[in-house]
Amino acid sequence: MENELRSQIKELQQSLPPLAPEQADLLERAGRDLALSGITDRVLKQGDEAPDFTLPNAVGRPISLSAALEKGPVVVTFYRGIW
Repeated sequence: MENELRSQIKELQQSLPPLAPEQADLLERAGRDLALSGITDRVLKQGDEAPDFTLPNAVGRPISLSAALEKGPVVVTFYRGIW
């Protein structure tokens, strides 16, 4: 399963148009700045238990992690919303 996902990610990456050099440089610098900030030392790692939280869902209704977990596994995603 993991190899299949890696293969799909690689295929997707190869299908995307290349970034302009200034965009690639900006992303590289942002990643480096994040790593140097120490934030990666504070993020949850694989196997860690997330604290309970409540956030609005895609239509703005609040939902807690604990309520969602009562229905089964949960995937949390963040997106910008309506463009």
